[in-house]
Order: sequence, then C-alpha cells, then structure tokens
Amino acid sequence: MARCAAALAVLSAAACRGDEAAHFHHVHLNVTNPAESISFYQRFFGATPIKFMGRVDALYTERSFILLTKVADPPPAEIASGIWHVGWGGVDLPQEFEWWKARGAKIHTEPYRLGNGWVMYFDGPDGERIEINTQGHHRYSHVHLLAADPNKTAQWYADNLQLPLARREVARPADLTKVRAWSNSFNCDNVNFIVYNQPDYTPAPAWWDQPPLLKFETSKGRPIDHIAFSFRQIEPVLEKMKARGARIVEPIKVRPEDGGLKSFFVMAPDEVLVEIVESKPIPEGTWE
Repeated sequence: MARCAAALAVLSAAACRGDEAAHFHHVHLNVTNPAESISFYQRFFGATPIKFMGRVDALYTERSFILLTKVADPPPAEIASGIWHVGWGGVDLPQEFEWWKARGAKIHTEPYRLGNGWVMYFDGPDGERIEINTQGHHRYSHVHLLAADPNKTAQWYADNLQLPLARREVARPADLTKVRAWSNSFNCDNVNFIVYNQPDYTPAPAWWDQPPLLKFETSKGRPIDHIAFSFRQIEPVLEKMKARGARIVEPIKVRPEDGGLKSFFVMAPDEVLVEIVESKPIPEGTWE
C-alpha cells in the first residue's frame, strides 16, 4: 500500500508540472450516419459500441476510443492534411482480403507485398482511409502521418507530448523518387505513429495514389477530423505548449457534444488538429 501511495504521489507531481507523458485517447471521425459507422467498426474490427462519458455513442478499441461527430454532408475524402490513415494489424492478408471482399467492404487497394508481409487499404463509411498490414495480430496499431519534414514533425510530438522518439533524425534522401519514403516515428501506448514525407513530387511514390500534395490543409472537417492525447491535468500542458510556441486554436473548455470532456486544441505541424484531453490513462479511467 505504501509503495502504491508513493507511486501515485509521483504521478500527481508529474501531472502538476506538466511533464507527465501523454497517453493516446481517441481518433475523431466526421460521419454522416453514426449508426452505420458504429456497425462498420464493430463488424470488421471488433470495436465495442459504448456510451462515452455515459452519454455519447462511440466505440472502444484496444486501449483507445473512436469518437464520432454527425455531419450533414459527406466530408471531403481526398487526403489533404497531415493525417493519411489509421491502421489495424493482419495475419494472413490475402485470405483476409477475400473475407473483407465477400462482406462488401469498400476496397481501395488490394493486397500487395511489402518486404516479408502484405499491405492493403480500405475506405470507411465516410471515406476515411484504413490500412491493414501484416503484424501477426488483428489489433488497432497505428496512425500514419504525412509531413513536410518528418524529423521536425516527429520531434514536435515528442517534445510537446513527452513521448519517446524512435530516431532523433533521419537524413533526407538526395532523391525522394528513388526511395520508398523519408520517415521517422514515435510511439504512444500501443499506437505507433509513422511519419512519411509529403508526396509533393513526380513521379509519385508507389504508396501515393493522388495528385502531388503541394500544400497541407487542415484536418478539421475531413473524415479523420483529429487525433487526441490525454493527460491527468491539462493546464500545465497548455502552458508548456504555449511557452514552446505551439499554435493553440481552442482554449480549455468542457465540451457537452463529447459528453462533458475537458480539453483544448492545438494545431500540430502539417495542419493536423490535435486535441489534448484531461483524463486518467486508459484503462484506469476508461469508464469514469
């Protein structure tokens, strides 16, 4: 008991100073039919429908949430912000692809080889891009970002969220058209964040299927509206972000539309909207 109390005291002190590490909290989608989206993620990914904060229809998957905002018109589906897609693991992708296809999934890219594994892409009900790649499991596993400079973007998240950076810096290739990608990454809980270079050149890399992405637009209003991280206390986090020059776009407030969630919003590099949520880490605070 004494050891537990000491550990809690350390966590509380870290939270008050704003140097507690972030936890991944949710992906927030804009959807035209919440019931359809809930059914889709439950049926294909085993996500659990819940009442978030006891009030709002949402989903729980692995150690984080999928929150939904109902919109009247379909959000623009082209990839134009620094959020490219979200991803789950797979085991036998060619066989799993046939299972998806037989159940009417909207296929974007059929399975193709990547190293010793496979990769495939699907579109969610409102055009949100979803990747499945060989990982030996079927769990929710990653968010894939795009960046003008993958090193600077990954470092921004590491600095502002107190997260470990996979590599301090990866040299930019002399000719991006001759490599798969210039990339860096960081982890938050069970979620891997891979940061690829902005595909603003021709010939386009094999993984990019749209016109060159010459300028990033905000993720707000798109199928994947924003990503969210949590801290036990967010006031010190806000002050530290301000001191580092982060672009705060919404102040701390309680949000009735999300069941009373307390949060603020910051615009990360490459026009990625990030919500900073006040919440205990999942699963400790999951059902409070």
